[in-house]
Amino acid sequence: MQMKFKIFGMFLGIALVIVSISTFLFFKSNVRSYDSLFAKQEGCTPYNLFVEKGDDDFSVRIRWMTKEKCVGFVQYGLDRDDLNRIGLDVENITKAIEHEVVLKKLLAKERYFFIINSDNKGYAREGAPLEFLLEDL
Repeated sequence: MQMKFKIFGMFLGIALVIVSISTFLFFKSNVRSYDSLFAKQEGCTPYNLFVEKGDDDFSVRIRWMTKEKCVGFVQYGLDRDDLNRIGLDVENITKAIEHEVVLKKLLAKERYFFIINSDNKGYAREGAPLEFLLEDL
């Protein structure tokens, strides 16, 4: 009987640790000033990046924030080495802190690559473009 309680106690302890770590990581990744993608959050460095399905079919909404007011846009394409399309932050054409770009008429089964351009500086993950697949969002 005592062995069952020990096993149950160990299982319960492990479950609590896993839930605690998961909760911490969830909140840490959603706190306004936390940045897991770009090293520094100074000036026009993007943080709180969200890539989500857009309101229209075959569209994606990319949102991010900056500490200072900056001009932002997204360079994207189907080839990581040729980001030949541009998505503009049409709501905030002038400098802003909150940025949103909607990319439309995307192909559902194609992988897209993108970088965020904030005040004429491109931001990516360690030099490699970020990516998404519309059907995965």
